[in-house]
Formats: sequence, structure tokens, C-alpha cells
Amino acid sequence: MITNAHVVRGQRLTVESWEGKSVTASLLKMDRNRDLAVLNVPGLAAEPGTLADSDQLRIGTPVVAVGNPLGFTGALSSGVVHHIGRAFQMSSSTWIQADLRLAPGNSGGPLADFHGRVVGINTMIVAGGLALAIPSRTVQAFLSRPLTGRKLGVVVRPIERPNGGLALIILELVSGGAAERASLLPGDVLTRANGARFQSVDDLQDAIEQATDALLQLDFERAGSPAVRHVSVRLLSERVQSAA
Repeated sequence: MITNAHVVRGQRLTVESWEGKSVTASLLKMDRNRDLAVLNVPGLAAEPGTLADSDQLRIGTPVVAVGNPLGFTGALSSGVVHHIGRAFQMSSSTWIQADLRLAPGNSGGPLADFHGRVVGINTMIVAGGLALAIPSRTVQAFLSRPLTGRKLGVVVRPIERPNGGLALIILELVSGGAAERASLLPGDVLTRANGARFQSVDDLQDAIEQATDALLQLDFERAGSPAVRHVSVRLLSERVQSAA
């Protein structure tokens, strides 16, 4: 079962089926950066949903959301795709935006086309009432790639480069984290990871997961200087524990 990471709380998880059956679940895999989690739910008899390719969605495509908003079990809302792409000015992650009416309890539920195929995972509401869903392409990439539990220990924000490219500015460092140990500082601007330029924020996490021998190569600029600096960061690992 796949859901949002932000709904996975505590060390004991219980999943309730639409007919009211409660089953103890365990956490298999989680990525808080992408807000996705996979749960093992033994004893829950349910047909798996069929994933559709979110890249085939177009503006105006009819979609439906199923969930338990405000405690109403199995509620359905319908709308159309409003936009596909960046949802925030300073975000480079891709979202499906739809004019659906969602509420607490919809998070982690499916966004489906009118054929019943899942095209995304409903996640949040933004100003103006638009619903945001994680595209099925992002979900499939998450499911296919094993997580190493490696952590760089930074909070970053994407910024536009003068040449039109993308870079990531470090806003915060985790105390004792890998980035702090490598002498990176808040305000440093990351320009490349493992020799590749950034196309989205997700590229940093991909580079972390793919780093050979847990050694991440970063190019960055400091204090407004255009001079490029280089650092090799020994990534720290964080075990993903079972929540059962």
C-alpha cells in the first residue's frame, strides 16, 4: 500500500478498510522529501489499483479523488486537471493540480482518471482551493529505486541562476549531519552533484542515493563569489525502522 509520508505517524500503524476492518501495518519504505511511504498491510483483501502514465494527462482531463475527508468514508470528488508542473514559485517539483474539493482525510488517497486508473497520490490543498497530487511517474520512480537511508543533512531551496539554470541554496544544516561535517554553510549555493547540474530539487536526492561508496561530490559557491568550490561529502545513513 502506498500513501503520503506525512500521514505515517508513530511506531504503531493501523489501516482501516472501507468496510471498517482494522489491520496492523508495517512501514517498508519512506521518502519524506517526496512525501511517499509504502506500507505492508497483511490480511487486507483489496484489489490493487492500476497505475496510468501521468505524463499523458492534459489540461482539462477529468479526474476523481477518493478518500475519507473529515471522516466521511469513501467520499468521491470530481474535477479537471488545472495544471501540471511547478506549484510554487520556488519549487521545481512536478505536481498535478486539479480543481478538486479535498479536506483532511484525503491525503494519501488516489487521484484517478475516469477509467479508474490511478494518475497520482493526493497530498495537499493550496491557496485558491487547488488540489495537489504527486504524479504516478514520481510514484513509480520511488517504488523502483531502493532507498539507502543516506542523509546529507540540509534544507535547500531552488533558485534561478543568472544563466537560466537551477541551483539549490542551503537554508539550514542539521546539527552533526554530513553537510555540517564537510564544512558546508547556510547560504552556500549548490550548483552540481556528482558532476551533473540540477534540473529539479529531486536531482539532489537522486545523487545522494546513487553516490558511489556513499561519497557525494558537490560543486558550490559561497558568499556571492562566482568562484566554484568543490567538496566530497561522506553521507550518513539513517535506518528506516518498521512501524509495527
